[in-house]
Amino acid sequence: MKFFLYLIIVAFIIFLVERVLRKKLGVKHRYVSETSGKKIYNWVKLGMLIVFIIGLIPVVSLDEFGELFLWYIFSNLILSNAFDTFMEWKYLKRSKQYVISSAIWVIGLSAMLIYVFVLQ
Repeated sequence: MKFFLYLIIVAFIIFLVERVLRKKLGVKHRYVSETSGKKIYNWVKLGMLIVFIIGLIPVVSLDEFGELFLWYIFSNLILSNAFDTFMEWKYLKRSKQYVISSAIWVIGLSAMLIYVFVLQ
């Protein structure tokens, strides 16, 4: 119950930060898939998903939803969000959307670390 409450609070904070930053920076939401980077983005995301699923099998068999599983999920989320931010920076340069993604990435990472090291 404590975890779900924490998750709801973090999601609300991320939602508010995104809204405020979008208004301050005047950024409309765009997708990398609408640019010339569509093929690269889709192939890398597919590759990351395949590696995640294949890697999930030994992680779950070694540590059933324990600490190793938690770190595996966190590391994959970090890599995925870092890739998204990089692709936005590379292909959506004029929109400054990567600034918003970076801020959300930092908040999400901080929230994960707080949960692991403080609340658990």
